[in-house]
Amino acid sequence: MLAGGWLGCNALLGNEVGDLAPTKGQPTSAEGSVEEASLEDGEARDAVAADRDANLNRDADSSGDDAAIRHPCNETRSDPFNCGACGHDCLGGLCSAGKCDPLVIADEPGEPREIAVDDAYVYWTNRGASSVRRAPLRGGLATTIYAGSPEAPLGDGLVRNGNDIYFSIKVPAGGVFKCPISGCGNAGPEPVIATVDSPEFIAIVGNVLLVSEHIFNGRIGRCTLPCAGGLAFAEARESFPGFIAAEGDATYWSTILQSPGNLRAIFGTGPARTLVAQDSVAQIAIQGAEVFFALRGSGIRATARDGGVVRRLFESTTPTERFAIDGSDVYFSNPAVTGGRILRCPLAGCAIPTAVASFQANPFAVVTDASSLLWANRGDGQTGRIMRLAK
Repeated sequence: MLAGGWLGCNALLGNEVGDLAPTKGQPTSAEGSVEEASLEDGEARDAVAADRDANLNRDADSSGDDAAIRHPCNETRSDPFNCGACGHDCLGGLCSAGKCDPLVIADEPGEPREIAVDDAYVYWTNRGASSVRRAPLRGGLATTIYAGSPEAPLGDGLVRNGNDIYFSIKVPAGGVFKCPISGCGNAGPEPVIATVDSPEFIAIVGNVLLVSEHIFNGRIGRCTLPCAGGLAFAEARESFPGFIAAEGDATYWSTILQSPGNLRAIFGTGPARTLVAQDSVAQIAIQGAEVFFALRGSGIRATARDGGVVRRLFESTTPTERFAIDGSDVYFSNPAVTGGRILRCPLAGCAIPTAVASFQANPFAVVTDASSLLWANRGDGQTGRIMRLAK
């Protein structure tokens, strides 16, 4: 409770900060200008914030030329529409010293965990309440899509696909379900795959649904949506399979126990193979010719799609579990209740990751869209937050 209150005060004071620089090559105003100096005080920042809030909805539907007319670039240190560079919009957040601050999209009682995004909304699961919720990307009223029971906890994985949001209910006789993105209503969620044993993680690649059973002899299943014929399971029995990904006829997954391996794959109808044997692999993702994976306590690593030499992106002792890949960079969470961070490293590797957001309360899942990063702060397990930061 004290930690949550401290963090709330810091957010009001502007201490829940982000360090993500604007796109290189954009013009900036002259440093040390009269306009910059006049906007250092609190009254000017309040005026800028009021102007920002009054124009959020219009900006969402306007062209770049219209925005430039409404928000001329006079200074770039505190203008949320021209932050650090002319035309660099903080997307609802404030601008401090030429860098966008993270925007609190929603304060969430409980423990927000998984996160997904489309062009209008951010979606998340609440583990404490076993619910799926959403809120507009620029902040606003959060609404409930699915309200479950704490006795039927949600698994890991949340996917926005078509006009539906997909999630798993992680119980011995659980399954994969979906609701319209506007909410299930009184009808409740629609079963996609029923009676899966403790489904942990789900993903959708194209029109293929992937599911892992998070038990000692768990299976890896896949089906073509709407999955009327049920899941086709790989023959391999795995030690607590978790995250899952696919590309073409190849399916990849992580396991908790070291034997038979922590990064495994099946190619076509062949047998399961161990690509990487490590202690504890978490999230995995396919990018280009490589499979990237988070190794708990050792940061992000990568290997070729068919295995081989493991490449370390950086040396780390952080408890990394989640990441998001965007273009040439990987963003990942460095959780801590009072001093968590969102870090960035080029896919080619880095000596020291760059902190793009600091003073975050136990950040977890991270996603990215065309213009921003989004993540779920789990907080102290009693109160969390959904955050957004302009790139």
